Amino acid sequence: MIVAYKTDTGKKRVHNEDSILVDESANIYLLADGMGGHQAGEVASNLAVKECYACLKENYGTSGNGEDISNLLIASLSRAHNSVREKSAMDINLAGMGTTLVQMLVVGNEAHICAVGDSRVYFLQNGMEQITEDHVSEIYVSKSGVLPEGTPPLQKMRVLTQAVGGPKPLSPELKQVNLKQKDILLLCSDGLTDMLSDKEIECTIQEYRDNLDEAVNNLIQAANDKGGIDNISVILVEYE
Repeated sequence: MIVAYKTDTGKKRVHNEDSILVDESANIYLLADGMGGHQAGEVASNLAVKECYACLKENYGTSGNGEDISNLLIASLSRAHNSVREKSAMDINLAGMGTTLVQMLVVGNEAHICAVGDSRVYFLQNGMEQITEDHVSEIYVSKSGVLPEGTPPLQKMRVLTQAVGGPKPLSPELKQVNLKQKDILLLCSDGLTDMLSDKEIECTIQEYRDNLDEAVNNLIQAANDKGGIDNISVILVEYE
């Protein structure tokens, strides 16, 4: 595998609440985008990737077929979810924190993916395809709250319908992708996709696909050039 990754605070945020954890020797790739006040988002995302990684490393050798690996990814997600909830309950400054989470485990020529929230995974072969769905709903709000139906919206907001550490039970999205030589997988937070279109992302990766580090740097630079309103995290993995 050829791997490149980076996380950036962006132009508007003071703290980086995204977390990345990559183990190239085990082909484990984790990305989380935290949320919450008092830097709680940073705590949530960091805790989630660490707990996931610990579970994957402890049980990786027991996973053989695709079903076993999916069950392992769900188990590691559950461990992260419970850990974030417990941490949140113990500290009032962390109350209500949560995080998106994307896990990817590559075994042989298969990428196994488990996703919660609106951080995304894209697959580049001939073209680029988004292979995870955003777990969000959109609401219209005014200064006084949610607008009555039929009222012209003043502002549209996206709200996560699922988050690690949140109050609702999780229903993760599970994907399995068969890989061929030179296929590329992109894991990213919404700090990238809110700033750049899918076409802009694809063109940048294609332009620098012979140097994934340059591709990552240029994606982040382009997002910052467009405003960089959020933290930006990118993981690129090319199958060899």
